[in-house]
Amino acid sequence: MIQKFKIQTTKSARYFQIGELSSITKNIWIVLHGYGMLPEYFIKKFECIANKETVIVAPEGLNKFYLKDNYSRVGSSWMTKVERHDDIQDNINFLNSIYASLKLDQLDFKLNVLGFSQGGPTATRWVINNKFKLNSLILWGCDLPNDCLTEGNKSRWNDFGLKYVMGKNDEYIDEEKILNEREKLTNYGLVYDFHLYDGGHKIESSTLKKLI
Repeated sequence: MIQKFKIQTTKSARYFQIGELSSITKNIWIVLHGYGMLPEYFIKKFECIANKETVIVAPEGLNKFYLKDNYSRVGSSWMTKVERHDDIQDNINFLNSIYASLKLDQLDFKLNVLGFSQGGPTATRWVINNKFKLNSLILWGCDLPNDCLTEGNKSRWNDFGLKYVMGKNDEYIDEEKILNEREKLTNYGLVYDFHLYDGGHKIESSTLKKLI
Protein backbone atom coordinates (compact mmCIF):
# COMPACT_ATOMS: atom_id res chain seq x y z
CA MET A 1 0.00 0.00 0.00
CA ILE A 2 1.31 3.44 -0.99
CA GLN A 3 0.96 6.10 1.68
CA LYS A 4 1.50 9.85 1.42
CA PHE A 5 3.26 11.81 4.16
CA LYS A 6 4.11 15.50 4.53
CA ILE A 7 6.84 17.21 6.48
CA GLN A 8 7.78 20.85 7.03
CA THR A 9 11.19 21.90 5.76
CA THR A 10 13.13 25.08 5.05
CA LYS A 11 14.73 26.21 1.80
CA SER A 12 16.63 29.19 0.46
CA ALA A 13 14.55 31.72 -1.43
CA ARG A 14 15.52 34.85 -3.32
CA TYR A 15 14.23 38.34 -3.85
CA PHE A 16 15.71 41.29 -5.71
CA GLN A 17 15.54 44.97 -4.86
CA ILE A 18 15.99 48.34 -6.52
CA GLY A 19 16.76 51.18 -4.13
CA GLU A 20 17.54 51.34 -0.44
CA LEU A 21 15.02 51.57 2.36
CA SER A 22 15.60 54.65 4.48
CA SER A 23 13.85 57.48 6.27
CA ILE A 24 13.18 59.21 2.93
CA THR A 25 11.43 56.19 1.41
CA LYS A 26 7.85 57.12 0.56
CA ASN A 27 6.78 54.33 -1.81
CA ILE A 28 7.46 50.61 -1.79
CA TRP A 29 6.40 48.28 -4.58
CA ILE A 30 6.40 44.52 -4.06
CA VAL A 31 6.05 42.98 -7.52
CA LEU A 32 5.37 39.32 -8.28
CA HIS A 33 6.42 37.89 -11.63
CA GLY A 34 4.51 35.56 -13.92
CA TYR A 35 4.97 31.89 -14.80
CA GLY A 36 8.40 30.92 -16.12
CA MET A 37 10.01 34.26 -15.27
CA LEU A 38 12.96 35.16 -13.08
CA PRO A 39 12.78 38.19 -10.76
CA GLU A 40 16.19 39.61 -11.68
CA TYR A 41 14.81 40.28 -15.17
CA PHE A 42 11.23 41.04 -14.19
CA ILE A 43 12.28 43.79 -11.80
CA LYS A 44 13.91 45.69 -14.67
CA LYS A 45 10.41 46.50 -15.93
CA PHE A 46 10.02 48.74 -12.88
CA GLU A 47 13.19 50.78 -13.22
CA CYS A 48 11.05 53.45 -14.89
CA ILE A 49 9.28 54.22 -11.59
CA ALA A 50 12.27 53.85 -9.26
CA ASN A 51 13.75 56.93 -7.62
CA LYS A 52 15.30 58.05 -4.32
CA GLU A 53 11.93 57.80 -2.58
CA THR A 54 10.75 54.57 -4.22
CA VAL A 55 11.96 51.02 -3.57
CA ILE A 56 11.06 48.01 -5.72
CA VAL A 57 11.12 44.47 -4.29
CA ALA A 58 10.72 41.41 -6.53
CA PRO A 59 10.40 38.00 -4.82
CA GLU A 60 10.99 34.79 -6.73
CA GLY A 61 8.52 31.93 -7.03
CA LEU A 62 9.67 29.00 -4.93
CA ASN A 63 9.68 26.47 -7.77
CA LYS A 64 12.39 26.66 -10.47
CA PHE A 65 12.58 24.58 -13.63
CA TYR A 66 14.21 24.45 -17.08
CA LEU A 67 12.24 26.20 -19.80
CA LYS A 68 13.79 24.38 -22.77
CA ASP A 69 15.02 20.88 -23.50
CA ASN A 70 18.59 22.13 -23.92
CA TYR A 71 18.62 23.40 -20.31
CA SER A 72 19.72 26.85 -21.46
CA ARG A 73 17.06 28.86 -19.64
CA VAL A 74 15.52 28.65 -16.19
CA GLY A 75 12.20 30.01 -15.01
CA SER A 76 10.24 29.91 -11.79
CA SER A 77 6.64 29.29 -10.80
CA TRP A 78 4.43 30.06 -7.82
CA MET A 79 2.37 26.88 -7.89
CA THR A 80 0.98 23.98 -9.88
CA LYS A 81 -2.17 21.90 -9.48
CA VAL A 82 -0.23 19.33 -7.41
CA GLU A 83 -0.56 20.02 -3.65
CA ARG A 84 -1.88 23.44 -4.60
CA HIS A 85 -3.01 24.43 -1.12
CA ASP A 86 0.44 23.70 0.28
CA ASP A 87 2.02 25.94 -2.37
CA ILE A 88 -0.43 28.73 -1.55
CA GLN A 89 0.43 28.62 2.14
CA ASP A 90 4.16 28.34 1.41
CA ASN A 91 3.92 31.46 -0.77
CA ILE A 92 2.10 33.38 1.94
CA ASN A 93 4.70 32.34 4.52
CA PHE A 94 7.55 33.31 2.18
CA LEU A 95 6.11 36.75 1.43
CA ASN A 96 5.43 37.31 5.12
CA SER A 97 9.09 36.52 5.77
CA ILE A 98 10.20 39.13 3.24
CA TYR A 99 7.86 41.72 4.75
CA ALA A 100 9.25 40.98 8.22
CA SER A 101 12.90 41.02 7.10
CA LEU A 102 12.45 44.45 5.48
CA LYS A 103 11.07 45.78 8.79
CA LEU A 104 8.47 47.77 6.90
CA ASP A 105 6.39 48.45 10.01
CA GLN A 106 9.14 50.82 11.15
CA LEU A 107 8.73 53.11 8.12
CA ASP A 108 6.13 55.63 7.00
CA PHE A 109 5.38 54.79 3.39
CA LYS A 110 2.79 53.77 0.84
CA LEU A 111 2.90 50.07 -0.08
CA ASN A 112 1.75 48.89 -3.49
CA VAL A 113 1.61 45.19 -4.36
CA LEU A 114 1.56 44.21 -8.04
CA GLY A 115 0.95 40.72 -9.35
CA PHE A 116 1.54 39.95 -13.02
CA SER A 117 0.00 36.89 -14.68
CA GLN A 118 0.48 33.89 -12.34
CA GLY A 119 1.83 36.28 -9.73
CA GLY A 120 -1.57 37.99 -9.57
CA PRO A 121 -3.45 35.27 -7.65
CA THR A 122 -0.41 34.81 -5.39
CA ALA A 123 -0.31 38.53 -4.62
CA THR A 124 -4.05 38.58 -3.97
CA ARG A 125 -4.01 35.66 -1.56
CA TRP A 126 -1.09 37.17 0.34
CA VAL A 127 -2.80 40.54 0.70
CA ILE A 128 -6.19 39.12 1.66
CA ASN A 129 -4.70 36.82 4.28
CA ASN A 130 -2.91 39.69 6.04
CA LYS A 131 -3.75 42.96 7.76
CA PHE A 132 -0.73 45.12 6.90
CA LYS A 133 -1.37 48.64 5.67
CA LEU A 134 -1.69 48.69 1.89
CA ASN A 135 -2.18 51.54 -0.56
CA SER A 136 -3.12 49.51 -3.63
CA LEU A 137 -3.21 46.05 -5.16
CA ILE A 138 -2.52 45.99 -8.90
CA LEU A 139 -3.55 42.87 -10.82
CA TRP A 140 -2.03 42.79 -14.30
CA GLY A 141 -2.91 40.27 -17.00
CA CYS A 142 -4.49 37.76 -14.63
CA ASP A 143 -7.69 36.60 -13.02
CA LEU A 144 -8.77 37.14 -9.44
CA PRO A 145 -8.96 33.91 -7.41
CA ASN A 146 -12.49 32.99 -6.35
CA ASP A 147 -11.31 31.84 -2.92
CA CYS A 148 -10.52 35.47 -2.10
CA LEU A 149 -14.05 36.62 -2.95
CA THR A 150 -15.81 35.33 0.15
CA GLU A 151 -18.19 37.24 2.39
CA GLY A 152 -15.65 37.15 5.21
CA ASN A 153 -13.01 38.90 3.07
CA LYS A 154 -15.10 41.93 2.10
CA SER A 155 -13.86 44.09 4.95
CA ARG A 156 -10.23 43.49 3.91
CA TRP A 157 -10.96 44.55 0.34
CA ASN A 158 -12.14 47.90 1.69
CA ASP A 159 -8.69 48.58 3.19
CA PHE A 160 -6.96 49.41 -0.11
CA GLY A 161 -7.49 50.42 -3.71
CA LEU A 162 -7.73 47.81 -6.46
CA LYS A 163 -6.42 48.39 -9.97
CA TYR A 164 -7.09 45.89 -12.74
CA VAL A 165 -4.88 46.06 -15.85
CA MET A 166 -5.42 44.20 -19.11
CA GLY A 167 -3.85 44.39 -22.56
CA LYS A 168 -6.07 44.55 -25.64
CA ASN A 169 -3.75 42.13 -27.42
CA ASP A 170 -3.02 39.77 -24.53
CA GLU A 171 -2.63 36.32 -26.09
CA TYR A 172 -3.84 34.61 -22.92
CA ILE A 173 -6.85 36.80 -22.14
CA ASP A 174 -9.52 37.42 -24.75
CA GLU A 175 -12.35 39.96 -24.65
CA GLU A 176 -14.83 37.43 -23.25
CA LYS A 177 -12.54 36.62 -20.33
CA ILE A 178 -12.07 40.31 -19.56
CA LEU A 179 -15.84 40.80 -19.50
CA ASN A 180 -16.29 37.75 -17.26
CA GLU A 181 -13.64 38.96 -14.81
CA ARG A 182 -15.13 42.44 -14.62
CA GLU A 183 -18.59 40.99 -14.07
CA LYS A 184 -17.22 38.78 -11.29
CA LEU A 185 -15.67 41.75 -9.51
CA THR A 186 -18.80 43.87 -9.93
CA ASN A 187 -21.09 41.11 -8.62
CA TYR A 188 -18.87 40.75 -5.56
CA GLY A 189 -19.22 44.48 -4.98
CA LEU A 190 -15.63 45.55 -5.53
CA VAL A 191 -14.83 49.14 -6.42
CA TYR A 192 -11.80 49.20 -8.72
CA ASP A 193 -9.99 51.13 -11.42
CA PHE A 194 -9.83 49.35 -14.77
CA HIS A 195 -7.00 50.02 -17.22
CA LEU A 196 -7.11 48.62 -20.76
CA TYR A 197 -4.02 49.36 -22.83
CA ASP A 198 -2.79 48.69 -26.37
CA GLY A 199 -0.39 45.84 -25.73
CA GLY A 200 0.13 42.16 -25.07
CA HIS A 201 0.97 39.96 -22.09
CA LYS A 202 3.75 42.09 -20.59
CA ILE A 203 4.40 45.06 -18.35
CA GLU A 204 4.14 48.29 -20.36
CA SER A 205 6.13 51.16 -18.86
CA SER A 206 3.75 53.86 -20.10
CA THR A 207 0.79 52.12 -18.45
CA LEU A 208 2.79 51.42 -15.30
CA LYS A 209 3.56 55.12 -14.85
CA LYS A 210 -0.15 55.92 -15.00
CA LEU A 211 -0.78 53.65 -12.01
CA ILE A 212 1.43 55.69 -9.66
